[in-house]
Amino acid sequence: MGIKVLTLVENSVTASPIPLLAEHGLSFLIEADNRKILFDTGQGLTILNNADSLGVDLSKVDTVILSHGHYDHSKGLKKLIERNTNFSLIGHPDIFDNKLIGLGGGYFPIGISENKDWFEQKGIKIILDNKSVEITPKIRTTGEIKMGTDFEEVEPMFFIGKQNEKIKDTMTDDKALIIDTEKGIVVIFGCAHRGPINTLNNVAEITGSKKIYAIMGGMHLLFSDENKLKKIFKSLKEFGIEKMIIGHCTGFGATAALVNEFGNKVMPNVVGNFIEF
Repeated sequence: MGIKVLTLVENSVTASPIPLLAEHGLSFLIEADNRKILFDTGQGLTILNNADSLGVDLSKVDTVILSHGHYDHSKGLKKLIERNTNFSLIGHPDIFDNKLIGLGGGYFPIGISENKDWFEQKGIKIILDNKSVEITPKIRTTGEIKMGTDFEEVEPMFFIGKQNEKIKDTMTDDKALIIDTEKGIVVIFGCAHRGPINTLNNVAEITGSKKIYAIMGGMHLLFSDENKLKKIFKSLKEFGIEKMIIGHCTGFGATAALVNEFGNKVMPNVVGNFIEF
């Protein structure tokens, strides 16, 4: 039996008789080995509507993995808790940092507004680890992504607020999900803040293979210039990727460039997209 991945939250929807909604956010429902796993939860504006419209019972979710602590991936947790408090929450130890974005001379909160204690008081089991965590025999997190390429970096607008000072957020909490399917390795990004190639290099180190069947999620290329995109595309080819189901923070220009470079291997992701590997 294959591994099923359903997009619950995305930046885009397409024509459908089902009343689906889009938001700036990301959430995937993964079904494997009689488990129901959420990778990210969006920012909470659409997850309940989309779950209901798609016939998803969120009370059956047993595990939630956060790719990182930004609001558009984590704020939907509060909505999920309205229907389910019987799940484990897995993330990096830094997901609860006071995350900020610097814009127009000011700083604005973009992190998880509730602290770890708040979730534990709701009955949520929290597992924080900077290393790779096995979810099932076929699914695991990358753990903390090591930086390695000379063309990928965390954007300078991200900060952490600590004791009245702002320090650069190097996004140590950024992680991806590795799924070992019958067709090959599938990697699901949240935002790939530490770089999609750095992420895939870490995956190759964990799995022992540089062959990746598919990538999904956000690639955070919306601020990337042509030179950087060329380097990323060259590196992507080294992994022999057959499917790229991308969206969220990838950016319109980068998505168009990916389509131009890789053709029908690329599919822009939308709410309700379902794929079985």
